Amino acid sequence: MKELKFPFDDKPSAGAPFVSENVNRAALVRFLEKAKAQAVDVHAFEIWRDNELEVRLSLPPYDCTDKRLYYSLSKSFTATAIGLACDAGLLTTDTRIVDIFPDKLPETVSENLAKCRVRHVLSMNSGVAKERTAECFASDDLPKTFLASDFVYEPGTHFCYDTGATGMLAAIVKKVTGMSALDYLDLKLFRYMDIRNVYWDRTADGNIQGGTGFHASCDDAAKLGLLYLNRGMWNGRRLLSEAWVEEASSVHSDNSPHEWADWQSGYGYQFWNCSRGGYRGDGAYGQYCFILPDRGIVAAALCEAENLQHAVDIVHEMALELFDEPHGEGEIERMAEEFYAMPKTTAPDFPLPRYFKMEENPLGITYVKLDTVGEDFVFAVSDGLSLTNIRCGNGCWVKNRASIEQTLSPCLPGGFVQTSERTAGIAAAYTNENGVLHAELRCLYSPHHLTLTFETGADHIRMSLSGLRAGRLPLNTLKGTEV
Repeated sequence: MKELKFPFDDKPSAGAPFVSENVNRAALVRFLEKAKAQAVDVHAFEIWRDNELEVRLSLPPYDCTDKRLYYSLSKSFTATAIGLACDAGLLTTDTRIVDIFPDKLPETVSENLAKCRVRHVLSMNSGVAKERTAECFASDDLPKTFLASDFVYEPGTHFCYDTGATGMLAAIVKKVTGMSALDYLDLKLFRYMDIRNVYWDRTADGNIQGGTGFHASCDDAAKLGLLYLNRGMWNGRRLLSEAWVEEASSVHSDNSPHEWADWQSGYGYQFWNCSRGGYRGDGAYGQYCFILPDRGIVAAALCEAENLQHAVDIVHEMALELFDEPHGEGEIERMAEEFYAMPKTTAPDFPLPRYFKMEENPLGITYVKLDTVGEDFVFAVSDGLSLTNIRCGNGCWVKNRASIEQTLSPCLPGGFVQTSERTAGIAAAYTNENGVLHAELRCLYSPHHLTLTFETGADHIRMSLSGLRAGRLPLNTLKGTEV
């Protein structure tokens, strides 16, 4: 195999687009235009073919090196840790889970629970009737909670997508290795693959979530894909057995029917099989690692999208079709720079700073401050314990290291995620329309973006929140009185 060149010492700087001469640049521009038309918010992606980098592109303010929240793409990493433990002879996919945790069993072990094996948990076929993610992640003993589930079906006969089950896989890794799945992956893989400075969000019992919450980059997703494409080899070193790659990428569960073609084409060991060939690691809102062995292609992408079939279509088609007519021209550098560009705006024309006490609200926001620094707009949001200060550029993105643990976290990371960091990167810019300020926040640590709208009167404020995550909040508009 060709040597994989990581990091990109001989490539342009991290944020600069790299497009090889084999790629049809006009087609690449068309795909980005199609993504925008279909509300697929592409942030960063890269395509490798025959172990050669063909495309590596991030759209400012994003970067291929940003350590981003993976939702269920995390599952493919956790499954790989199981594969490494199997390779080491610490267990097999046929090991019964009741034999791994004999001290965590319910008082009565049902016949179906007794039959459940590691391979069933890997393939989302454990026998449970419904996912128990929230209960497992909130438990002070995840294995005990998972084993107490109602195993309605005979293992291997019923597909049930359950992030809590992947948390169980992480617990299995810790049980048989004595190390967290993160540490075990670093020992066996990451140190050789130059995967650094990654972290995993925790469950209530203090262990890694396994099924979600892994924070890594677009580059790191590509590296996992290249390991699998090369059937466990990395620059001449065997890191993962070929037998595991074959087994993990095979179909073990019938996941039909589903409204989307790429979610009913079969499920392996924490990988989805694709309707057009190959398989992928896949996370909610759009984190992808495509492995297309028949074409020798790996495609990694970080996006934000509501319709995930549209996102899969964009990434999969791009990976397959960019090489059909390699001489097409397109101004990809200019398009990348302008994709999320914000217009130059007018500064607020009312006296600042202004301070507002907010009415009681489900987000717990108690206080808002508006101000300016030069041409930049600055706002602060507090819940009485954590103060988030964001500086928004005028016609440009300003990167902030902001405290988000309490105040903005319900709008940005998502659901049951307990973020490991109390500060995180947020790029922000603003517009001003007739005194109504719109602050656009693009998170560099998660897939999400958020728009805050500030409408002020003589002595009051109305603050509105919009975005895919904000749409799930119990209240999107907050009111306050000037103090």
